[in-house]
Amino acid sequence: MAVRPSGAIWASITSPISTHRRPETSFQYSACWAFGPSSARCVMSIPRWSVATGTMGERGPPCVPLRCPCREAPGPLVRFVNLVYFFWMVHEVYDLAEARHSPHVARKRQARIREILRIALEIVTAEGRDALTLKRLAERQGVTSAALYRYFPSKDALVAELQRAIISALAETTRARVGLAEDHARRIRLSEQERALLDVTVSAFVFEEFSRSSPVEFGILSTDLSAPEYTLSDHEAARVFEMAWSALSDLASRLRIAQDCGALGPGDESGRAVTIWASLQGVVQTRKLARHATARIDSTRIARGLLATLLVGWGARARAVDRVVELALSEAFAASPESALDSLLTSDE
Repeated sequence: MAVRPSGAIWASITSPISTHRRPETSFQYSACWAFGPSSARCVMSIPRWSVATGTMGERGPPCVPLRCPCREAPGPLVRFVNLVYFFWMVHEVYDLAEARHSPHVARKRQARIREILRIALEIVTAEGRDALTLKRLAERQGVTSAALYRYFPSKDALVAELQRAIISALAETTRARVGLAEDHARRIRLSEQERALLDVTVSAFVFEEFSRSSPVEFGILSTDLSAPEYTLSDHEAARVFEMAWSALSDLASRLRIAQDCGALGPGDESGRAVTIWASLQGVVQTRKLARHATARIDSTRIARGLLATLLVGWGARARAVDRVVELALSEAFAASPESALDSLLTSDE
């Protein structure tokens, strides 16, 4: 079916700002519609980029012939609109290329992304996740929706980047709290095995504390996990998984240290890290029940008891586990004095 030139305007404008998988295709079509069917065999080959990070990736297939869908020559208005869009796309590509090579431009871009994520989090906090749309976000910032597509091509990309930021902040908080626990353990001369168990314990307690102290941020992560359907596209979900797996790898490293020093028996540290995370994730969900039966369900106590049971089941001495759990609670190693995500989204680095 032929595409009329009158439809070219709408297609060229909306294709890159919808769920279009290949913005370079829209770029090529705009060139064809701007310069006419004679340019149908254009040889555009633009770098693909990561919208969230502003980094350039691999180039697309070079010199791919494109057949223009127009059966007739576009009119002057169609050519003008697509010509404007064509050069706007050229500007975007070179702007992203400059961000790759210019630290100053890259820092400005990252600062802009942090500002967008901060406002997105405010919208979710005040109005709920369903209220978060690119249109609503643009209204809050006083810009057009098209301005946001420069950073996030879809709501999926925005939500995924917000989730990545939350995971990154949680991982940084965990490392900081584990570091405090290690310093304290050295001062009071804990044994090597108890220090290793303390690191694992604090890591788990930070996650449980995060779920209580930052319910909005935790909800942004857990909503997708608890929903039976896939709420993010495969591409965006994969990017979130990479960040989550990096955080789980930190816990796996601490479990490995505990295994090497004899605090835990031999086993698959990665599998154990996932087991701890999945167990705590499940226990945290019981807070919905606890809201109606606070005297019967204490999710925090259950989570801590579950961790102790897992560690003992993996070969830890019960007395050593009890000591490190008591130490972690008495020194409040899991408590964070400020929101790590707020710090991350407002930092200049």
